[in-house]
Amino acid sequence: MKDVDDKTIVTNISAIQEAKKYICELAEKYGTSKDKSSLQRVINAKRAKIWEILTDTLSRKIKGYGTFPKKFAEEYDSDINKLIQITNSIK
Repeated sequence: MKDVDDKTIVTNISAIQEAKKYICELAEKYGTSKDKSSLQRVINAKRAKIWEILTDTLSRKIKGYGTFPKKFAEEYDSDINKLIQITNSIK
């Protein structure tokens, strides 16, 4: 399911390209060098974000979206905790 329309995608890509161009101009202007991001840093950042999202979706934390059915809460939390365990195994 596509939750962002094509016009928004094109606009976002254009903004990202503009930002990249401007960053290059600033690097030249201020004499800074390019810094390569390590893959490990990217993995760690993505893992942390996934963990945060999963933790925030536990049944006791999603009350702002309505009452979670108690009959499903234990099984649901168990499933989310399994995903958190899998996420924690990413190195």
